[in-house]
Amino acid sequence: MAKKAWYSITVNAQADRPVVEIRIYGEIGFWGTTAEAFVAELDAAAAGGADILVSLNSPGGDVFDAFAIYNALLRYASRVTTRVDGVAASAASLIAMAGKPTIMPENTQMMIHNAWIITGGTAEDLRTTAEMMDRIRDGVVAAYSRKSGLDSDRIIEMMDATTWMSALEAQALGFCDLIEEPVRLQMSDSAAAVLQKHKNLPDDVKAMLKSLEEDEPEPTPDPKPEPAPAPAPPADVPTASALAARVYAFCRQEGIADLAEGVLLSGALDSLELADQRVTQAKEIAGICLAAKLPEKAAGFVSAGLTVDQARARLFERVVADAGDPINNRPPTNSSAPKQSGPNPLAIYAKRKALSAT
Repeated sequence: MAKKAWYSITVNAQADRPVVEIRIYGEIGFWGTTAEAFVAELDAAAAGGADILVSLNSPGGDVFDAFAIYNALLRYASRVTTRVDGVAASAASLIAMAGKPTIMPENTQMMIHNAWIITGGTAEDLRTTAEMMDRIRDGVVAAYSRKSGLDSDRIIEMMDATTWMSALEAQALGFCDLIEEPVRLQMSDSAAAVLQKHKNLPDDVKAMLKSLEEDEPEPTPDPKPEPAPAPAPPADVPTASALAARVYAFCRQEGIADLAEGVLLSGALDSLELADQRVTQAKEIAGICLAAKLPEKAAGFVSAGLTVDQARARLFERVVADAGDPINNRPPTNSSAPKQSGPNPLAIYAKRKALSAT
């Protein structure tokens, strides 16, 4: 089975400053490759202080993976540029929000809407899933609002309506910072198939999809392709509702029910075992935050996917910053040590006077 079908990460070291070039050109989280692998590759490539360029041409995908990628890119702050090479729809638009700046060529499109999911189970399972989706929307709204400056009510209105934006519209609303010259639009067949399922497709996107169909080459007569290998069986990945139920139940058991949302938003939860590990890690993070008298930091650390060591380092930086006085590693001056006394002129004069009187 193909690996990394929806993204690639390379390092261009020929420039004066190295650039990590990331291409997300498919359905996010597809082909069994999750954000966990993506983030590991990103951290390894960007470790040397390189700038990061994220090129997007995606119909969307797994919102949990998109959240994990968004949070990972935020850790690199002003080093990240995001660029829409065709369409940044659904979960892909969330990743675009991590750019400083976000660039869109004039003929590209961005789309935001409410996340949706296919699930099943008992009534309680469905209620848990609905609660999880509401919390996910809150996080997405916060990301869009953080980038655009629009208030939450306006963002929610746009998401409810499934809003498509041209580059000019996105810039006017604050979702895009810079507009470039038009580019030739391309998209894979699988990504185009997903894109066609979205509501309210604008005419420009419909025209792009039609041109892709027209540009498809005629098949070669009497082809004799090599037989394709049988696809590997899909991994036994639990449903989102099963993961959510497991996380909420375990968090309540461990006394950290308020961190369940953060665990789910940390992304790349593709097994119940990994979900259990994240909850255990969240409990440790909550403990060190409480010890540092900063319990309010725990939720943010957990949702950002920080490890216990990374959270401890962030707390140390905060405690040092709050202390105010700079750290001085030089030994202290002992001001109470006795000073060596020199000759006392008054004592010498008195002694001479006494001797002369005898």
